[in-house]
Amino acid sequence: MIGDALQRAIYDALTAAPALCEGRVYDNPPEKKRLVFPYITIGDEQVGDDGTSCGDGWEAFSDIHVWSRPPAKSKLEAKAIAAAVVERLVTNGLAVAGFTVAVAQLDVLRSMRDPDGITEHAVVSVRHLLTPA
Repeated sequence: MIGDALQRAIYDALTAAPALCEGRVYDNPPEKKRLVFPYITIGDEQVGDDGTSCGDGWEAFSDIHVWSRPPAKSKLEAKAIAAAVVERLVTNGLAVAGFTVAVAQLDVLRSMRDPDGITEHAVVSVRHLLTPA
């Protein structure tokens, strides 16, 4: 299944950069009281058919969440980590087992302060067009 391969590739790309949240990348983070900030969660994914009469293809949108609690309540840490996520998943290219990545691009990057007033949150939405390898 494309979703499994894509999520594994995203996880591998994000954890291969030790400076990026010191490897704290989750799809199901530990309970809040045990979390260490900053960290990344792999969020929702949408996959649609992008095939043609000549071959199969899929368009996938993936959301990556960045969570930060800097002492100064600055958005800079979350934004810097989000930029590094874009670099790992778009700029440097993403290797997805069993697929060729025809297109990798940033769809949108949003940053916000969470309602708790102390957590900075950035959402990186990336788009990949994939074809069978």
